[in-house]
Amino acid sequence: MMRARSDQEFVERVGHAATPQADLYDVFRAGSKMFEQPTIRRTLRIACASVKSIAGCTVAAAYVAEGDHLARYSGRASRRLDLLVEARAGRDGVLESGTVWRYALFFRGTGRVRGAFVLQAEVEPSRAEMFLLGALAEPTGAALATAELIGRERRETHELRRLGEAQAGSNRTMAATIVRLNMHQQIRDSIVTAAGTSAAEAQIVETVSAITRRSIVLQDSFGNERAYIGSGDSPAPSDLRAPPATRLARAAPTSGWQPTPIRSGEETLGVIGIYDPDDDRSDDDRFAVEFAGAMIAVELANRRRVAEVEIRLGRDLADELVTGGDVVDAFARAESLHFDLSGHHRVAVVSWEHPTPNGVDIGAAVRHVLAAMRVPALISRRDDAVLVVFADGEDLSGLHERLSSSISSTRGTIGVGGRYTAEDLPRSFAEAARAQKIRAESRRPYGLSNHDDLGLLRILDLSGDGAEVDRYVDEWLGALIAHDRDHHSDLVHTLTVYLDSGGNYDRAADALIIGRSTLRYRLGRIREVSGRDLGDPDARLHLHLAARVRAALHDRGR
Repeated sequence: MMRARSDQEFVERVGHAATPQADLYDVFRAGSKMFEQPTIRRTLRIACASVKSIAGCTVAAAYVAEGDHLARYSGRASRRLDLLVEARAGRDGVLESGTVWRYALFFRGTGRVRGAFVLQAEVEPSRAEMFLLGALAEPTGAALATAELIGRERRETHELRRLGEAQAGSNRTMAATIVRLNMHQQIRDSIVTAAGTSAAEAQIVETVSAITRRSIVLQDSFGNERAYIGSGDSPAPSDLRAPPATRLARAAPTSGWQPTPIRSGEETLGVIGIYDPDDDRSDDDRFAVEFAGAMIAVELANRRRVAEVEIRLGRDLADELVTGGDVVDAFARAESLHFDLSGHHRVAVVSWEHPTPNGVDIGAAVRHVLAAMRVPALISRRDDAVLVVFADGEDLSGLHERLSSSISSTRGTIGVGGRYTAEDLPRSFAEAARAQKIRAESRRPYGLSNHDDLGLLRILDLSGDGAEVDRYVDEWLGALIAHDRDHHSDLVHTLTVYLDSGGNYDRAADALIIGRSTLRYRLGRIREVSGRDLGDPDARLHLHLAARVRAALHDRGR
């Protein structure tokens, strides 16, 4: 249930002089201002002014989190509007309204909804403006979370003061709390100053290490080190993403490190770790690490949004290439992305279990691993799979192994299509999808399959569960298969080796490790059981083809 709070008219007093002119740098600057003196009122005032500057929107209502629900902070009371916002359940989106455009924009911090705006405008903002509004939500949520943390500490201090009136001993506790608050303010000031430098991540890590006098490491969402400051004889850490039980089972370089995930909404952006083998770090140390994580989350989220623009352009180009779009236009767009479309290329289709065990997005993992392998690629999503366009000649043999390590799961399948020029990439895509499907339905469904290596499976019609292929195999080999099953014989294998040897008795007998007389006896039994003349060229062709088809289907797991 939502209820009204104070400051009913604060929205009307903010941002009247703002004009809808803003970019990502303005959003980042607004986020930095929020953290200078993080309070709910000041954070919402800055956010309100930024909304008007970005898209010319007014804020019809503002909400802040109270416990597990949102409470109205400002705006004209409207039970219907409160219910519409509550029904969104923390998901951004357009609200039902009359002639005006209304939109619920939620602010998340440390994995929870911290507040929301109901935006209102005569016309719907542009796509670019919506992108900037979404970018603004990241630092706003983090600042509200910080303000809530500070507010909680101040409420604790107030309670201690109240108890101090009744108990003299509470005075010492209150004094300690004040010291702690002052220390936390100094910690915040130091980290905010570090965040404003050009090398923000490295400076934040160095600042936290100086505050805690411990080794600090920052890793990305794939476990790669982004910054590290060592102190004393603490060992350099490896991947801190694994659960604690797994880390304890590893070698010494990881033991003793205490990780704190860095999140933006539901997505894990990285990990900040502190070396504390005895788990005895102080409250100030814990606060410094948590606040640093919040600041880095804002930095990484803004970087990711900028990168998403380039990713979206590459995704659109990849989609058009595999669906037969304008090749001339594609060459120009590829050049702007520094991707060479000349020569031959291939398409790969990557499918993995979802969700992944460590929460890493498979598309991001593919992009990261290919960058580590130095394989230029255009990457997109198709249904539940990831599509990759890459130059022929690039070696992807290690892609499955690297992805398995990055995602902490081997339960993935990769199909690679044939080599074609840009105008024929739809054929490579179809072949990649076929190779991926065949591999996924085989006895060994996890790994990489190249369409060029499928052999006979490339020309078989396996539609309708391959019923027509099964009938063909049964017509020519059914009697022999039944005889082998009932009499525990090996006539089908003997026939296959004999035909693979070109009808040469010596080579066939050597391959089967039997004598020529035994081979003649078995071939005689094959003629009797199958009713086929092995001397007839047509019969030999059909028997050989049926045997090869059966072997291919057997390898496929049918």
